[in-house]
Amino acid sequence: MWLCKKAFHCRGIGPGLTAEQEPAKADIAYDAIRAKLYTCRVPEQQISDQDLMRKLNLGRTPVREALFRLAAEGKIQWIPQRGFFTRPMVEGALVDLYDHARDSLVRSLTRMRPQVLESWTVSDESSPDELASVAEAIFTRITEGASNCEGCKYIERFCFNTHALRMEITTSELRPNFVGSLAGLSGAMSQIGTAKSLVESALLNHLELEMGAVSRVVREVNGRGLTGC
Repeated sequence: MWLCKKAFHCRGIGPGLTAEQEPAKADIAYDAIRAKLYTCRVPEQQISDQDLMRKLNLGRTPVREALFRLAAEGKIQWIPQRGFFTRPMVEGALVDLYDHARDSLVRSLTRMRPQVLESWTVSDESSPDELASVAEAIFTRITEGASNCEGCKYIERFCFNTHALRMEITTSELRPNFVGSLAGLSGAMSQIGTAKSLVESALLNHLELEMGAVSRVVREVNGRGLTGC
């Protein structure tokens, strides 16, 4: 089950009312496995629980609990009798993710309360990972600003499941277009309190750019036949 760590804040509950607890081993495994999978750009690769147990120095139960949690969240797939795998890169599934993310982000944007936002640096010198992370940070910030737990849940999954696509775009000849579009979105975000229509336009333009690359990226990635994350 996905748990937003900011849920108490969104509901107006002060941090002093919740006790700090030691994370369970399954939570430790979940965070570590999620971080590893986040950087994986190879679809449909089997995930070995034995390998994870050894690398994380954790037992089988917490590792498998974490894997089943990731599968329930749609971040990996579990195939009975075969095991756990990274998600396949399928054009239709990615387009559906973008369609729903676009609607969710626009709704969140209209509900976003006026506030001072952090700034994001985007330049030609930014690494692919930095560029992808900035885009995902902006998507997340828009959703969190609307204090909508279901929206946050969806966008968190969207960012995770489209991270590999973003990394492919930022290491291809599409990189200059991505940088320019993201810089425009980052700049527009500074005016969110006075010009939401400008932010919405920049947001939709950037999402359209990413979605427009789906077909090409899927074809190239699936044609490589790579193994190992």
